[in-house]
Amino acid sequence: MHTVLIIDDEKPILDSLFSILTDEGFRILKATDGNEGLSIFEREKPDVVLLDVWMPGMDGLQILSRIKKKDNKAIVIVISGHGTISTAVEAVKRGAYDFLEKPLSIEKVLEVIYRGLGLDSVRSIGTENMSVGITKGSDIHKQKTIGKSIVVYGMGLHTGVKTGMILLPMPENTGIVFEHIPDGERIPAYIDYVFSVGYASSLKGKNCLVRTIEHLLATCHMYGITNLLIKVSEEVPILDGSSIEICKKIDEAGIVEQSDGIKPLRLNEPIILNGFSDGKYLAIEPCEGFEIDYTLEHPRPIGLQHYHFYGSKDNFIKDIAPARTFGFLKDFDRLEKMGLGSGGRISNVIILSEEGVINTKLRFEDEFVRHKVLDLLGDIYLLNRPIIGKIIAKQTGHVENIALVKALKSMEIANDQA
Repeated sequence: MHTVLIIDDEKPILDSLFSILTDEGFRILKATDGNEGLSIFEREKPDVVLLDVWMPGMDGLQILSRIKKKDNKAIVIVISGHGTISTAVEAVKRGAYDFLEKPLSIEKVLEVIYRGLGLDSVRSIGTENMSVGITKGSDIHKQKTIGKSIVVYGMGLHTGVKTGMILLPMPENTGIVFEHIPDGERIPAYIDYVFSVGYASSLKGKNCLVRTIEHLLATCHMYGITNLLIKVSEEVPILDGSSIEICKKIDEAGIVEQSDGIKPLRLNEPIILNGFSDGKYLAIEPCEGFEIDYTLEHPRPIGLQHYHFYGSKDNFIKDIAPARTFGFLKDFDRLEKMGLGSGGRISNVIILSEEGVINTKLRFEDEFVRHKVLDLLGDIYLLNRPIIGKIIAKQTGHVENIALVKALKSMEIANDQA
């Protein structure tokens, strides 16, 4: 029998969790303040601690630090009724296994406890409509997650708000899921939830919105990550305008191959999208691997740039991940009037005038087309599965990319029904 220690000064929370977790077969210990909780922890060595942040005297983050000092491997799940992404990030940074918001969902509480203990749970994470495509056979890729939790700090490009995110390993068949803090709503990183795709790709659930997801999803795509929980507020941090910092964080955490497979979507015939203006073109055709052939043509100072990406992780890290977001100064002025682009800074965006780059040194002579490939890699992963095919693109952005994903989804459904 596993033991759970609950440290919370709210008696209704204590009593409710005691009743539910007891029914689930756990041995429950209770404490109403930090000193009592620390004493019980040292004496009883519980398997899991549920710890409230806001308590009189010693707060939850102080208690967390002292628990981790006593036992660095302790599984501590922090809970809060006034949670922010900053609080969640700080809790995980100090060693919390996960962070949950009040009012507590018992489904989430049990899911996190089971996950922390390494036990199977039949409880759903709430990711209906995911395209995980579990299968067995020769034409499969292994499902993957990260080896440990990752904390990332930064600023939102369009909100201009200091923010952060927490990436958490998840079991097989979960999919990639965003969880909004403090609301707690979970939004699958799937095409059905795409909300807006003008200057960045965004997802929307019933109540919450998550912006600027493409750089993170591009990294998941190229690392083969299929199962991941991303706790974030309204916007994924822009970091330096590229995805190289996310690559470094994932390399630190490591990649874990999981038992079940995921079947790639294989192209049997070309898909060509028509009706675009301004010389835009987008198609995907059969290929034995995954490739992107991208052509970008703009007036100076960008000019004509072409890049052919052969879809390996190593090529991505070296040649695509460092390529940064770019835009013209006049566009940032327009975005600011729209309430967007407030986080664009010298350190995280390539800013252009008609004469040239005005704020930084380019990492590649053709950094602009490479960044277009980065965005496309992220958008195309909104099917949450690998693709075997060659994408040919010219002048496209998020709007066209999402149109291609929708066409691929239609093909996916037709293949599944065949």
